[in-house]
Amino acid sequence: MIRLLAALALAGSATVIGSGALAQSAAIGGLQCTGKPVTIRVSTIKPGQYAAFRKAAAAHQAWYAGHGNATKVALVRLVKRSGSGASYDDGEAMTIVSYDSKPQPAHDAAYQAFVDAYQASSTLKSEYRGCQG
Repeated sequence: MIRLLAALALAGSATVIGSGALAQSAAIGGLQCTGKPVTIRVSTIKPGQYAAFRKAAAAHQAWYAGHGNATKVALVRLVKRSGSGASYDDGEAMTIVSYDSKPQPAHDAAYQAFVDAYQASSTLKSEYRGCQG
């Protein structure tokens, strides 16, 4: 959870309202979002699969761009500390999706391809929906 809060501080102010599958629009559940709706996911990366996970995140971003949607997908490499040292953790990563105000494009084969790539390279550990701003 500390890693999540640190990433949120880097990403800008955000109000995390909970986890689960909520509608991806300006209204989150029954709450109005006056900023940008976001989804923050923490994933456990399967051994040796960080590069594949990074490609899945790039395909996720490309899918939105290819549909003329300004949604942004950011991959956050997490840092693990050991004593007085630190290194990047290839066993865990975070994605932050900041949604466009336009409706989501219809899911298609390219959508399923990046979802499959995420699932092949990782396991979803936690998901949060919120409003940034």
